[in-house]
Amino acid sequence: MRVDSEPVLLVSRHNHPRGSCQRGRMQRQRLVHRASYVVVQDLAGRVCVQKRAADKHFYPGGWDLAAGGVMRPDESVAQGLSRELYEELGLQRQFSRWQWFWFANPHHQVWGALSSTVACPDSVSLSDEVVAVQWLPVRQALALPGTTPDTRHALSLLLSSSF
Repeated sequence: MRVDSEPVLLVSRHNHPRGSCQRGRMQRQRLVHRASYVVVQDLAGRVCVQKRAADKHFYPGGWDLAAGGVMRPDESVAQGLSRELYEELGLQRQFSRWQWFWFANPHHQVWGALSSTVACPDSVSLSDEVVAVQWLPVRQALALPGTTPDTRHALSLLLSSSF
């Protein structure tokens, strides 16, 4: 399946499901949707920072401070978190806890499901979507130039919460 034809769950500004459409339409029309964000840290507290592939539509070549992506209309939040973490970093986890957050900028409007996990750096593998990985202290990750604004916001929220 082509990426811009992938089905995406659409939601209202209040995060209530309201149908679906193809990713390309959602992006062109800047429709409100759901996405998953999983902050991955090692036992030393360093954050797994992922370099996005150059062919990504949003923020090509940027640095993500969380693994994640759009949620599909046929999956639960827990399934979306697990699927994206596996697709991007090859990590298999089950999620039972997350917190919602709102993020909007001129490029997209999203309700994010934010969670976290701990992983050994050696257990992470690259994918077609992730071309490089660095493990950085949290403050250094937040200050890294070229980070995606939604994942920077997600990491900041995680740090300020008791999650």
